Amino acid sequence: MPLYSKQIQDYTWANKPSVAPLGQIICVTDVGENGSLWRGDGTKWVRLNPIKIFSLSAPFSSTGSTSVVTLATITIPAGLMGANGKLKIYPLWSTTNNANVKTLRAIFSGSTCTTMTSQSVPNNSGLLIIRNINSESVQKCSSGLVAGIGASFGSIASNTVDTTAATTLVISGQLAVGTDTLTLEDLFIEVV
Repeated sequence: MPLYSKQIQDYTWANKPSVAPLGQIICVTDVGENGSLWRGDGTKWVRLNPIKIFSLSAPFSSTGSTSVVTLATITIPAGLMGANGKLKIYPLWSTTNNANVKTLRAIFSGSTCTTMTSQSVPNNSGLLIIRNINSESVQKCSSGLVAGIGASFGSIASNTVDTTAATTLVISGQLAVGTDTLTLEDLFIEVV
């Protein structure tokens, strides 16, 4: 018989207990690939591990237009990020390999966080991190870095999105020349 055992209760994000007793662990079944574990700190629920909240099921292409095209829309549940949480966004996209500009944007609840452009390369793999900065309504992210880590010529984008409410992340694409193609090959998003 184990010296210590505790039953872990299952909840959905919407029906988890509002009280978070210190040390209690729960499983939230509808957040993450196979659910996610959360521990009470006496006031709120704190995630125990990074959580993958989205994975693209099939590639999505844009061609034949120079208009902005929505490639993916992801809902971030209310309160999931927390005051110092981060959304890590990993897009993989392919493009027509020519000198024409192809643009991928991440838009967080209506505010453009980053704009990534591609020219004369067949594919890109990026990393964008949207950071809550000591508040659930103040974010910062790099505004123009394809690789996601390192130096950038873009400025730091500052947003004021209330993440205590459900928010959306839109990934969009735009072509300078309509005969080119931009394909979102893969995309996954984690909350850490």
